[in-house]
Amino acid sequence: MMIQKRLFLTLLVLVCCLTPSWSKKDYNAPHGHQGLLKSYEPGPFDLVLNKKELDTLGSGKPVMKQPPPKEGELGGGAICVQDVDAPKEAVWAQILDLDSYKSKVPKLNECKNYFVNKMKDGTFSIKTKMVVGIIPGYSYTSFYDHKYSPEKDSVTWRLDYDKTSDFDDVSGHWHLEDHPDKPDCTRVFYACDVMLKGAVPKPIANYLSKSALKTATGWVKKESEKNPTGKVPKIFESSAAFAKK
Repeated sequence: MMIQKRLFLTLLVLVCCLTPSWSKKDYNAPHGHQGLLKSYEPGPFDLVLNKKELDTLGSGKPVMKQPPPKEGELGGGAICVQDVDAPKEAVWAQILDLDSYKSKVPKLNECKNYFVNKMKDGTFSIKTKMVVGIIPGYSYTSFYDHKYSPEKDSVTWRLDYDKTSDFDDVSGHWHLEDHPDKPDCTRVFYACDVMLKGAVPKPIANYLSKSALKTATGWVKKESEKNPTGKVPKIFESSAAFAKK
């Protein structure tokens, strides 16, 4: 009887710890701030890969880089580099097709665009709702404002601060380059900095660090190589706008 009571209390504590306190919040209300993390600029990362790292990429494995801080900065997040045996358009076909992420990306329970529009400068604004279930019974709902810059081969993103997200802040960057030595292949660069609200279970913090970066480039590599003739979604070939509540 005493063992059963202790087991019940242990389960109760776990449930309390894993149930988000924000589960009933109004997600359509504005976020509590307009950004805390520094935004990434579209374009190439300032990185130099050494021979060992190039050999690792050549073997099909990703490379993690921690760039040195620039003058006046405290330092940024890690960058994951991955070589993909598929042309850039096939890779963009995967990255830009956010509505299909749920069937491809591990731990992603929901992913749906609610706004897509071509801007006057030729970039695209893509707003997306994502729900990530990192451990059973514990998920994060967040709203993202992506900027696709075709001429700079980049997608950068922040939170959509017109809505409330479970993550406190997010700043990310995809950048693609033609592989310097292998025709019809792509070198992928990915960074995503996440700021959490309050204390979180250790498995979540661990996942949102380096493992999440490798997971992101890993699924893009897998799906791009599976579909090397993939094309960029047609909405990004026109000035068409899409929006829904």
